[in-house]
Amino acid sequence: MPTVAPLLNGYSLSSDQGNPAFCSILLVESEGRRIVFDFGHVGRRRALREALADRGLEPADIDAVVLSHGHWDHVQNVDLFERSPVLVHPAELEFLADQAWPQTPRWTSSVLAGLKLTETAEGEEILPGVRVLELPGHTPGSIGLAVATDEGTVVLTGDAVPTLDVLRSGEASGHPIDRAQADASIARIAATADFVHPGHDQLLRRRANGEFETAGARVPLAFRGPGTV
Repeated sequence: MPTVAPLLNGYSLSSDQGNPAFCSILLVESEGRRIVFDFGHVGRRRALREALADRGLEPADIDAVVLSHGHWDHVQNVDLFERSPVLVHPAELEFLADQAWPQTPRWTSSVLAGLKLTETAEGEEILPGVRVLELPGHTPGSIGLAVATDEGTVVLTGDAVPTLDVLRSGEASGHPIDRAQADASIARIAATADFVHPGHDQLLRRRANGEFETAGARVPLAFRGPGTV
């Protein structure tokens, strides 16, 4: 059966000078093949390499990678996996190419230039027991994965569900491209998942009463340096 493990945990952080934006970076394995879901920004590049090395892996050992959506904090390290197909929804490629959208810098599409882009959409089984879910709203082409594990269905959400609070409320946070679609995607995840890997939080699980909670103790994030609060 497939398994899902965090390479780097997601965190929801903010400050008076912006958002460090640490997204969940996840490793999916099934029948000897491996997928990485989302990649983080360049400030976590060394940490991502080290997380792979801790598992005896290098970027070349990854069979394919999946981009949940094209925001900067999820896409920047995709080029580490230059030998792997990059699975992305066609609506997201259109979104990134359209400079009318203020949410993505002009350079975002160039991050993907020269890589092996492969379009994917709802229901595609990209590994045994691993299927694509269309989760639009946060961006037009946001996608997740539904992974059939021994313990139940694990949904990898990207920012369709960034945190436990958003999953519980059923209401999208931030500035989604389409709020109605975003709320519908949250509802779909809540109805589908036994476990959820959110975009900026740690593993969540469904309780017997149907509500979700954090699964296990949260992994703390250590801050260092003279500017630490």
